Amino acid sequence: MTDKNTNGQNPLAPVRRRSRLWHLEALRGIAALHVVLNHIFNSYLNVKHSLWNIPFRFGQEGVLIFFLLSGFVICYAHGAPGEDAGGFKTYLFKRGRRIYPIFVLSLGLAYAIQCLGSNHLVPMDFRSLAGNLLMLQDNPNRSGVFVLPFADNEPLWSLSYEWWFYMMFYPINRWVPASKQKYLVMFLCALGLSGNAFIPNTVFNFLVFFPIWWAGVEMAREFTATGNLTIKRQGAMLLLLMAPALYCGVGVWRSQAAEIHISYLTFPFMGFRYFGMAVTFILIMFAWKRFGFAGFKLTIGQFQGVGAISYALYLFHFPLICDLRLLSGETSPIFYIDLFLRIVIAFALAWLTERHLQKWINSATNPWLVLLAKNQTAGGELAGK
Repeated sequence: MTDKNTNGQNPLAPVRRRSRLWHLEALRGIAALHVVLNHIFNSYLNVKHSLWNIPFRFGQEGVLIFFLLSGFVICYAHGAPGEDAGGFKTYLFKRGRRIYPIFVLSLGLAYAIQCLGSNHLVPMDFRSLAGNLLMLQDNPNRSGVFVLPFADNEPLWSLSYEWWFYMMFYPINRWVPASKQKYLVMFLCALGLSGNAFIPNTVFNFLVFFPIWWAGVEMAREFTATGNLTIKRQGAMLLLLMAPALYCGVGVWRSQAAEIHISYLTFPFMGFRYFGMAVTFILIMFAWKRFGFAGFKLTIGQFQGVGAISYALYLFHFPLICDLRLLSGETSPIFYIDLFLRIVIAFALAWLTERHLQKWINSATNPWLVLLAKNQTAGGELAGK
């Protein structure tokens, strides 16, 4: 969908209404495709040490782009600080109907593929299933994980982060003054870092990485108000993001000095990597902006279609590509034909669910949204009397 509020190729054209920003859709598409390629090359083809695989080696950087974009989109769609925008029930319902139907479908798909691969009914891990439905799953490489992604669908770890970022956004946006919000977010990050130093767990991880998501919120605030993004107004958030990066960087340096090996997937290396890359992505955006985002439409803009199905593609691709087998035999032609077919299935299933199932869900549940809005209005009138 082309945004009528754009100006040429400039993704930061003035905003006259809250329309869908195709530029963000394109960015989401390239990030999703990067994650898919990362899993194809590293988790399936297992060529992670090849030089030509370097561009696809860091799949979690694609997740950071999702975090930044998600914070931007939620704030952009929700409204100004202090606005109720239908109340928490409406907010929760909208987030739930967008996240859970396709998520639950992905849980069933991953379990079915597990059973197909084992040629028998695999015992259901109900603890893992319940933990995933409660959005408590985390990356298996981290300490203190409550539950792993259900049925070994590894990318599901980031969805729990997204969900709890949504939940933390509403009360902060609703009741905390806008000028103080980013400092509260950084205080929560400090709590998470302190807690992880003693009792590493998933809840502290949610708090630690919340500022990366919130950086998208701060950019959306300026963009909605002015139709522009400036390093001057985003400078405070950038400096705040550098603080945990420095803290984790000192931890990495101390470990190296003590000759203690640290995996780049665990603290403190992971924190240094995430915050450092988040700052890098934002600075790259500002550098590209100085050149009017030249070439955006001809490069990243071409992935707008992938962005429209990126959520389902992210949830479905791993079990389909890495665990499913359609053709028997490991000879080279069959091997790559099999891989190609599974990639096609992943994209086709993502397209069907996003373009048809999700639209049907939205249409079927819209009357409930109207009812929630009426109840919210009636409750507000009674409270005012």
